Amino acid sequence: MSDDQAIQAVRATLKAERIQPFKGDELEAVRSVESCINCGLCIGHCPVVRGVGVERFSGPRSIALELSRSPPEFWATADKVYLCTGCGTCREVCPKKVNVPEIVNLIRARIFQQRPDLVPKPLLDVRDIIVKHSLAFEPWEDPQEKAESRDTRVKALGLPSVPDRIVTGADVLFYPGCQAEERAQEVKEAAKYILSYYGVNYTMLNRLTCCGLPSKLMGDDETARSLAGVLHDKVKSLAVKKIVTTCAGCTSNLSDISTRDGWGVPVYHLVEFLAEQVGFDKVSRPFKGRGRFSPPVKVTVHDPCHLIRHTSRQIVEHGRTILNFIPGVAVEESGLADSCCGGGGMVGYHSRDVADAVVRDNIAAISATEADTLVAPCPLCTAQIESNLFRSGSTTEVEDLSVFIARRLPQKR
Repeated sequence: MSDDQAIQAVRATLKAERIQPFKGDELEAVRSVESCINCGLCIGHCPVVRGVGVERFSGPRSIALELSRSPPEFWATADKVYLCTGCGTCREVCPKKVNVPEIVNLIRARIFQQRPDLVPKPLLDVRDIIVKHSLAFEPWEDPQEKAESRDTRVKALGLPSVPDRIVTGADVLFYPGCQAEERAQEVKEAAKYILSYYGVNYTMLNRLTCCGLPSKLMGDDETARSLAGVLHDKVKSLAVKKIVTTCAGCTSNLSDISTRDGWGVPVYHLVEFLAEQVGFDKVSRPFKGRGRFSPPVKVTVHDPCHLIRHTSRQIVEHGRTILNFIPGVAVEESGLADSCCGGGGMVGYHSRDVADAVVRDNIAAISATEADTLVAPCPLCTAQIESNLFRSGSTTEVEDLSVFIARRLPQKR
C-alpha cells in the first residue's frame, strides 16, 4: 500500500467512526488547554455565569477541560457549550491565555458533525437559510419592498441617499455584512455616505455573501470554510487593497480568515479605517465651527466584544475620539461599556432568557447614565441592547455609531 493509499484508508476509517481530526489552524487553541492552571478566574469573570449561575452554565473551564479527556467526548458538553456567547472575557483574564472561545467553536464543530441531534434546532434553521441563500438572514422576497423600507429609514433619520457603488479598480471593498444588508439597512446607508463624504475610492460586491461567522459559531465548519473561500475569490477578483466593514463580528472574522487563508488584505472596522487611514485631522474638519447647528446630546457607548476582545480595544477608543469631535455631544461612561450584550455566540437564537440575563446589568448601567442615546459600532449589539432597553422602560435611544456619525456630517449639495 502506498503512502497515499494509507492516508486515504485512515481518512475513510475516521469518517466511518465519525471522528473529525483537528485542523492545523485549530491545534494552537487545543494545545493552549494544556497550560490551564485551574485558577477559576474565567468562571468568576464569565458574564453567562454571572447572568444565570453555575447551575445553568458551569463556566468556560469545564468546557475547555473536555479536551484534556482521552478521548474527548464532545457531545457531553452539549448542554452548556451552546450557552457561551463567545465574548472572550475568559481568555482576556486567563493568566495563561487559554483560547476558550476558539475551543468552544471547535467543540461545537465536532458535535455538529458527530451528534447533529444535539445542535439546538433554531441553529439548524439558520443553517438552512445560509445554505440556501449564502446569507445569515432570509432575504427580502420583493426587492422593491426592501428598497422602500430602506428609503423610509433613511428619510426618517435624515441621511442622504447614496447609490450602491460597484466599480472596478477600487482601493477598498465596503462589506456591510448580513445584518446591515437585510435588517439594519440604515447602517449600510450611513457607511456609504461616510465613505463617499471623505472621498474613499470604494466598491461593493454585486451580490453579498456571508463571511461565515454564523456558520462557524453554530459548528458548521464546512459551510463556514466554503463561504470564506467564495468571499476570498470575490476579493481576489476585485484586487482591492483593504476591506472595510461596519459589523464587529465581520471585522473579527474577516481578519481571522484573511490571516488564516493568506488573503494579504487587511480588514478594518469603519471607525478604525477613519482613524488610521483617513486620519483624525480630515475626519474632524467637517465638525469644526458647527456647534450652533448641533443640538446637545448625552451619549453613552457600548463596546462590542468582537472588537475589544477579538480585534483591538483601540477601535472603540477611536470611536470615542470621533464622538468628541462632534459639537454638542457629551460622552457619559456607564462603567459597564465593555460587558457582553448577550447577543454573541448565536445564544439568542435558542436561549433568549440567557442572552437577556447576560445584558441585564449593562441595561441598568446604561439607564443610570440618563443618556439620550446609546451608540455601538455593531448592528448586532444595538439590536440586542435596544430590545432590552425598550422592555425595561428606558427612554434611552439606540443607534449604530456609523449612523450617529453620518447623521451629523454636513450634507453635500
